[in-house]
This record gives sequence, structure tokens and C-alpha cells, in this order.
Amino acid sequence: MSFQKCLSAHSHGDIDTITEPQILEFVRFLITERKVSTSYQNVSINAIKFYYEQVLKGQRKFYFVDRPRRDKTLPIVLNTEEITSMIKITTNIKHKLIIMFGYSSGLRLNEIIRVRLSDIDRERMQLG
Repeated sequence: MSFQKCLSAHSHGDIDTITEPQILEFVRFLITERKVSTSYQNVSINAIKFYYEQVLKGQRKFYFVDRPRRDKTLPIVLNTEEITSMIKITTNIKHKLIIMFGYSSGLRLNEIIRVRLSDIDRERMQLG
């Protein structure tokens, strides 16, 4: 656990006397030296805060460290040739229909799964 690593880095003193600058130094070490993921950084900060605020019943502290945001990645989008290839090699008619329907409507997989017959406007041939 990351909090244990923070404690071992400052093991020369009593756990209750670790200073805020030492905590900030540890968090910066995780970011710059260890290059840990954003989720690991947040877990580390939350573990330290939990110990001092909940276990020791201390005052709520604000550590002025930029809290990392989770990286946003764009979805992988298949090109027309890849979709055409998927449709051609799919032999199951139901699976072929799902691929064609999903591609033509721009729906995500979980949205396709939730489509009901009542969602389809048959007169206008559109999803309602």
C-alpha cells in the first residue's frame, strides 16, 4: 500500500509527527520519480488523508498538490473497409444484422443491446 511506503520513507520519526511538507514531498516523488498512474496517485493521497482525518481524528487537510484527472482516451473507430470486412465474414445472420445496425445507427454496443421494437418508428424507419 502506498501509505506504508510514505511511512517507511519517513520512518525516522513518529508516524503522528510526519509533517505536511514531508507528505507533499512523498506525493511529488510518486509523480516525478516513480511516474505512477493517476489512479495510484489519487489512492496514495486519499490513504494519507484518511489516516490523518479519520483514524487520528485530525482536522480536514488540504494538500496543495494537483490532483490528477484520469486520462481520457478516444474510442477506437473502425474504418469503412474494416466494417465491410466484418459484415462479409460474419455468417450468423443475427450477428450480421447487429453489426450493420450498430454501424448505420452509430449506437454503442450497450445501446444496441437495449433497443426494443417499440423504439423503432416503422413508418419513418427511424429510432424513436
